[in-house]
Amino acid sequence: MSSRKKLLNITIIIGILTVWLLGSLFHFVYGWSGKNTLVGLFFPTNESTWEHMKLVFLPMNLYGIYTWYALKDRYNAAGFAIFLGVIVGTWAIPFLYYTYMGILGFSKMWLDISTFFIAVLIGFGIEYHVLRRAGYGDFKLGTWILALADFVMALAFVSCSYGAPGLGIFANPK
Repeated sequence: MSSRKKLLNITIIIGILTVWLLGSLFHFVYGWSGKNTLVGLFFPTNESTWEHMKLVFLPMNLYGIYTWYALKDRYNAAGFAIFLGVIVGTWAIPFLYYTYMGILGFSKMWLDISTFFIAVLIGFGIEYHVLRRAGYGDFKLGTWILALADFVMALAFVSCSYGAPGLGIFANPK
């Protein structure tokens, strides 16, 4: 196995484990902070699907900084792959949740927790696939577009933490 492929495999595996750990801990940070308003901008403030998307979004972005520095000289698509993985992984949360809810008609905590772990695997799977298949093309425009989408998502998380629209994804389940 080449050193390039070995570095990619190790980076992805450590990323999955890191995001699983951080996302699990991040679920409790708002409560641990005494429900600090500033903390709630970045960490889940309730049990809504929207707030649970932060459990993938923030840790994958944080780990993405390390990933970019580790891989940028070896993979032209590093930024593109990282942003795509973050976005797809984050949106996998509502996709998986509403799919299983539509099939079963009810929620189970172990399935809710599983959606987080599966969403992280999906996000890193996308990242890995892009990096393994992308070659040496120019990904600057795509990276900038995905970086903008990531930034807009960050703004949406911050702005909807305390002023969420009256849509189901923002509702705190009973």
